[in-house]
Amino acid sequence: MITDFLLHSTERFPTKIAIIFEDSEITYSDLTKKSLSLANILKTDSPKVISLLLPNGIDFVVSYFGILASGNICHIIPPSISDSNLIHQLKLTDPSLIISNKILQKKLLRTNILKNYKFLDIESFHFEDSINFHPVGEPSSIAMILFSAGTTSTPKAVQLSHNNVENTVNRVNNFLSITENDIDVISLPLSHSFGLGCLNCIIKSGGTAVLHKNTINLPKVISSIKDYNATSFASTPTTFQQIMANHKLQFRNSIDSIRYLLTNSSPMPNELTNNLLDILENKNLYTYYGLTEASRSTFHLYKKQDDKINSVGKPLPGVTIKIIRNSNECAALEHGEICIQGNHVSQGYWKTIGNNQKFENNWLHTGDIGYFDKDGYLFLVGRKDDLINIGGEKVFPKEIEDILKLMEKIDDVAVKGITDALLGQIVKAFIVTKNGVHLKDDEIYSFCKGKLENYKIPRIIKFLDKLPKNDQGKLLRKKL
Repeated sequence: MITDFLLHSTERFPTKIAIIFEDSEITYSDLTKKSLSLANILKTDSPKVISLLLPNGIDFVVSYFGILASGNICHIIPPSISDSNLIHQLKLTDPSLIISNKILQKKLLRTNILKNYKFLDIESFHFEDSINFHPVGEPSSIAMILFSAGTTSTPKAVQLSHNNVENTVNRVNNFLSITENDIDVISLPLSHSFGLGCLNCIIKSGGTAVLHKNTINLPKVISSIKDYNATSFASTPTTFQQIMANHKLQFRNSIDSIRYLLTNSSPMPNELTNNLLDILENKNLYTYYGLTEASRSTFHLYKKQDDKINSVGKPLPGVTIKIIRNSNECAALEHGEICIQGNHVSQGYWKTIGNNQKFENNWLHTGDIGYFDKDGYLFLVGRKDDLINIGGEKVFPKEIEDILKLMEKIDDVAVKGITDALLGQIVKAFIVTKNGVHLKDDEIYSFCKGKLENYKIPRIIKFLDKLPKNDQGKLLRKKL
C-alpha cells in the first residue's frame, strides 16, 4: 500500500523532518497524524473518488496520504488546468468531494461547477491531535487517477493501483540507491507523474523532501540545494536549459552534496547533456522513459563521450519492453511501436470508451515509436500520432483546433508542433478565415487565454487560403 511508505518511515524516524516547504516543515510523526486525522473523516463503506486540487506544499502531501489512507481514490488535478479540462475531469470522475483551498476555490466557482460537489478547504480543516485510525484498502485496489493524453483527442484518466505505484517506487529506489540519508529538492508539480514519483520515492526511503511551488524562482530553487545539502534534484530539460543559460555559476557552486540529477518528459539536447556532465564531475545524470500508464520503465546513466547519449536506457528489472510492427516483434534497429509489460503498468482508463484499446494481452501499446540497438538500449523516434511535446507537456492538436474553431472569423484551422530551442516544440496554427476576412494575431491570443493553458496557445500563426486535404477531406497534417 502507498500509505505504508509513510507509516513505515514514521516507525523508523518519527521525529525526522519529512517535508520542508518555504518557511514550514513537518516531521514524519506529525505528517502521519495529520494524514490519518483527515482519513478518519473521509472513510466510507466503499471507495469513492476524491479530487485533490492543490499546489505543491505540505497541505498537498497531507491530503494525498489522507485520501489514500481512507481507502478512497485520489484524483489529482493540476492547479494550472484550463477551465474546460477541469470541467471534463470532474464530469468524468464525479468525485464525492473536492479538497482544495480558498484561492483555487475561485477557479471552481468561475466554472460554475462547484455547486455540483462537496468542497473541503484543507487550510481551515481542524486536525485532531490523536486519532486511532488504521489505513484501509487493498494492494490491488485503485489508488489514484491521473489524467494523461492518450492516442485520441480526449485526455484519458489513468487508473493506478497501490501495487502499480509500489512496484515502480521499489524499482527506482533500488536502482538509484535512495535511502533515509537522501534529501530531494522537488520543484516539479506533484500533480504530475514525474513530481509525484519523486515524492513517493523519498517518503518510502525515509528521506527528506524540500518542496517548491514551481521553478519560477530558479535562484531560490538552486539555493535550496546548497542550503539543505540536497543529494538529488530532478527536473525537465527545459528547466536544466534555463539553469545552464542563466544560473550556471550558482548551480555549479550549489551541487557539492548532490549524488545525482534526473530528467525526463522531453528529449534532452546533446549539447545540454554534455554541458551538465562537464560541471557534475563525479556525480550522476540520469534520464528515463515512462508514461503515466507505466512510470519509469527504463533508465539511462549519461557518460562523457556517451555513444548512447540519445538513448533512454535499458528496461529496469521486472519490466519487459518489445517493439512491434504489423503485429510482429521487431529485430534490433527496426522501428516500431513500443509496448510495455510489468506490474507497474496501469490496468486501464477510468470510465473511458475504448478503455482496452491500448491494453492488449497485458501489454501496454504506448503509441511511441522507437527501437532497440544491438546492445539492448532503447531509443525513441517519435509519436505514432501527432502529439505535440511542449517542454514535457503533451498536447493534442484537436484540443487547440476545437477552441480556435469557436472564433467567428475562422473557417478552418489545423495546428502542429514545430521545433523550439527552449521547449522542444511550440504550437503553430494554420488558419483559413471566413471569406478571407482580416484577423490579427493578437485577437487569436486573447481569445485563447482562459480557454487553453498558456503553453497550448499558438505562438506562431500562418494564414492560408485552404488546408491540404486528401480526396476524402481528411487533413494531411504532414503537408503543413
